[in-house]
Amino acid sequence: MARLRHIILLATATAAVKPQCACNEVYDHSKPVTVPSNLTSPLPKQLVLVKVPETGSSTTAQLLADLAARRQIPCWVPGAWKGNEPLTFEDAIEKTPKHGPKWAVAHRGAGDWIRDNFNQAFVIGTARSPEARLRSWVSKHPKRPCQQGASIALKFYGIAGASRTNTTEALSQIQERFKSWFVLERYNESLVAFALKHRLPLGDVLPPLSKYHGGSRHRDTPTCEGNAMRKLLATEAAVHAHASRQLDETLAEFRKVFDVDSLIRTFERALDGMMARGTWRNNTATGMGTGTTLLVDDCARSCAAQALDAKVRLRYQTTDEVKDASETPAGWNFLKQYFPGDEARPPKGGGHW
Repeated sequence: MARLRHIILLATATAAVKPQCACNEVYDHSKPVTVPSNLTSPLPKQLVLVKVPETGSSTTAQLLADLAARRQIPCWVPGAWKGNEPLTFEDAIEKTPKHGPKWAVAHRGAGDWIRDNFNQAFVIGTARSPEARLRSWVSKHPKRPCQQGASIALKFYGIAGASRTNTTEALSQIQERFKSWFVLERYNESLVAFALKHRLPLGDVLPPLSKYHGGSRHRDTPTCEGNAMRKLLATEAAVHAHASRQLDETLAEFRKVFDVDSLIRTFERALDGMMARGTWRNNTATGMGTGTTLLVDDCARSCAAQALDAKVRLRYQTTDEVKDASETPAGWNFLKQYFPGDEARPPKGGGHW
């Protein structure tokens, strides 16, 4: 922990003297895309991310923490400090006003703590195909039993007891608890849907890539079998399908008004270009695990965001005005450097997370 604090202080000092990031000027005369007010709402002042391991949740947490930091929303994130001490859950969430603006995006499963500490929290979940999630889990936790990996997602979703093997009951709890989802296999679609739903320029949701991995940490992956695990995974599969359907419904509403698929393709091209500017770190050589990790610095992400927002000019209608979201707020922060790994391998088909 002391080493982490030293790294954070060093990064802060480095940021203070970091030279100006110079991006290529972008000239684009594309027609603005108008998004009707009845399909959108502002970013919530209270937000909770239920951060499920092996579902792309660290990338989502980094993204949300970055959005909060640039809007000065108090946010409980991994690695945060208050003065000379780590910022605890108690200080960040329990001791702050229940009705005040605050986000929580660190590891903590759904439960009564949300109702007890938030007046009206907007709860977001992350989901992934349960078989793929379990394979990712056991590849990185070979000494932990398969049963733990099979049940951990339902535990974080707040599904306990007999509900874990009762799909109808589990979905009832899920629908009541969660307002939005990021689906790993459809992560680019999830990012674009989140931006449109909450009146953000697409550049705001380019993910901070510091955990895009080139391979598993362990070559010999245990095989998980058994009827009990199959029942748990079946319930999780129903949750995953529900999350994907909800994403479909959100995108379908926007498709009635404009070409969402074109926006997604443009977003993906911008993300590919941003990744091309990254560098691969040899984790073994640096003593940070095994395999490789793609790192993209703040300047590359900022420039990619500016270029994307020049190409896709979104104009969000509100009840009393049209809000132009073509400008990306300045000041990309350094939170992405401090999130410990619960990364997963990218899905097939070239998707990014």
